[in-house]
Amino acid sequence: MDQEISSRVGLVVWLYTTKYVNKLKRYGLVHYVSKNMNYAIIYVDREEKEVIKNTIAKQHFVRKVEDSYQCELPKTFDGILDEVVALSKKVKDDSLMNGISN
Repeated sequence: MDQEISSRVGLVVWLYTTKYVNKLKRYGLVHYVSKNMNYAIIYVDREEKEVIKNTIAKQHFVRKVEDSYQCELPKTFDGILDEVVALSKKVKDDSLMNGISN
């Protein structure tokens, strides 16, 4: 199954205050806002990421803008169980060989 590359990417916007978080809606989809840690996660188009990132960084209420790498993480676990079983057999065989040689 080929994984389709998303046309949206996430940005982590660190804020001085969450008072102006509604202004971030101009630039993309505001997914999450942390009032305790003063940051917001917004999703923007992949093609416009750099332009929007620079524009947001110039706002007076923004402390820093970072890329969010969550979109690039694999979301399927196909074949992981087979790898875990093979790794456990290898570790078990290695421990048996170490026990015999001692």
